[in-house]
Amino acid sequence: MTDEEFISGFLAVFETKPEVFEQAGAVDDLANLSKIISQMADKSNKEVADAIGAWCENYPKITDEINKFDRKLKPDRTKKEGQEPKLANRYPELPENLRKHRPNS
Repeated sequence: MTDEEFISGFLAVFETKPEVFEQAGAVDDLANLSKIISQMADKSNKEVADAIGAWCENYPKITDEINKFDRKLKPDRTKKEGQEPKLANRYPELPENLRKHRPNS
């Protein structure tokens, strides 16, 4: 998996499967990852992917979901009608900072 694919996979899991972060107990620690990523705007994709990978070492369920993510298919959103995207609302800068590092679809 390339660095860009890993970043894209993390972002897809973040946006489409927030329950994985809740199940893994990682929601509160997302603030730390968000802070790290926001300071890496001028860093390479490898450095960003390595930072995400290091953070994910504490959350193997999240890593498993990233590895299962199929980059060829667009994942279905698990968000139900009228449900707020909890993680994106709580950490809005995280997806924005990561979008700069993923390949254009």
